[in-house]
Amino acid sequence: MESPIKSNENKETKGTVEIGYVQWASAQASTNIVKVVLEDMGYEVKTPMLQTGVMYQSTANGKIDAFVCSWLPDTDRNYWKKYGDDLVELNDNYTSAQIGLVVPEYVEIDSIEELKDHKDEFEGRIVGIDPGAAQMVVTEKEVMPHYGLEDWNLEGSSGPAMTTELSRSINNGEWIVVTGWKPHWKWASWDLKFLEDPDQVMGTGECIKSMGRPNIREDLPEVAAFLENYRINTEQLSSVMLKIQNGMDPEKAAKEFVENNRELVEKWIPEGK
Repeated sequence: MESPIKSNENKETKGTVEIGYVQWASAQASTNIVKVVLEDMGYEVKTPMLQTGVMYQSTANGKIDAFVCSWLPDTDRNYWKKYGDDLVELNDNYTSAQIGLVVPEYVEIDSIEELKDHKDEFEGRIVGIDPGAAQMVVTEKEVMPHYGLEDWNLEGSSGPAMTTELSRSINNGEWIVVTGWKPHWKWASWDLKFLEDPDQVMGTGECIKSMGRPNIREDLPEVAAFLENYRINTEQLSSVMLKIQNGMDPEKAAKEFVENNRELVEKWIPEGK
């Protein structure tokens, strides 16, 4: 995986690196930033989009090299329990992540425990994302039974489909509850709020971590060192997510970010490289 190869420009590169990601806006933006920087460092980079479980499994068994979208300690905890012993935890690349049930600001309740008293207003449904996502499992298996929502329907869809339905409902002034998270561009587009989770069934806040395959530090020391240095904040990540949401190609948006934030990017690149 480290052997030199020739790029399309007939220029020798340091080898190919595979960085997996899931279909979340933050994961797409963050992964493309990492891709652009690694390419600048001389690597050819592949970025397969995977289901969460496949991403963990593929990294644990060495089929891909790393991913920068591990949500812990709560969202991905079941995958961490299953594959954590075989993964190399590289760093916390984003430290103020949060998941929960999200409603428009105009919705007149503030807590998950109030949902059961307003089934008609919400049409008895929670609009979710892809059914295999860890947040969907937590919502269905833990949140809904805990707060008396067993007779509600958790609708599986995708991240883009969820935001489309959220947009439609807001335009019509309708009540809607979705499985949501930060960071995400939707917070900059609409006035939203997390419903309070008084029993903290969905956790108290999370980090987004970078994970590597077994022996990544020995086989790809420069890549591992870069990923250990890679950290990004809400403002920086949101700027890329918004450009992608507004129609810009994800890699182009990441390239613009890297070009406009050279001082930050230089801090991520290992010394002497």
